[in-house]
Amino acid sequence: MEALFFCLTMTLLAKWSTDLPAWGDVIASENGPVEMMSAGVWFVAMVWCLIAGFCHSPHRIEWLGLTALCLLFGLRELDAHVWATGWNFDKFANYWNPNFPLWERLLVIGGMIIPVMVIGIVLCSRIWSRLAAAWNSRAPWIGQLILGGVLLSFCVVVDKVHGYYLPILGLEDAQLFFMGLEEFGEYVLGIYTVSVLWPYWQATIPFHQTDF
Repeated sequence: MEALFFCLTMTLLAKWSTDLPAWGDVIASENGPVEMMSAGVWFVAMVWCLIAGFCHSPHRIEWLGLTALCLLFGLRELDAHVWATGWNFDKFANYWNPNFPLWERLLVIGGMIIPVMVIGIVLCSRIWSRLAAAWNSRAPWIGQLILGGVLLSFCVVVDKVHGYYLPILGLEDAQLFFMGLEEFGEYVLGIYTVSVLWPYWQATIPFHQTDF
């Protein structure tokens, strides 16, 4: 609730301070205030994880893996993959679209997709045993982690709905609503991650007195 209240407050301030004519311009527009704030949250989380990685050397790999993931989330919010490469790698049909050169498709896979998968595999392999132990002991933050996963899934589903299925169903009039829902949901997800799940990160990557 705290994360939701914070996001509502900041969105109201953005509407008041930017003098944008409509709520759609504040919440749903590409490179609008809400999207910029979402990206900023992930970049702040990236800095936190980077500092933690250098301060706590026994768990440096885990923290640097989280640093990379937060950086990727922030860049994804800004659609950096599109303006940097011309590609939207969320659209799986692009990978077998003959209109894109084969070398370009291989570059996206080798330079973007595979590194992300490697980071995820390494990070999961290093924290999986601790996460399983916390699950078995019914650690209170497991429920918070599940809620974060549900919120992430919600954002992904809403993104796909307004991007692909609404035009197919002839419901373009509802597209602005779903775009706003997606952007605001992603903003809440970022705030929730850095405010509520930060203790989870600390619990899953335990600190020892020798780390300080």
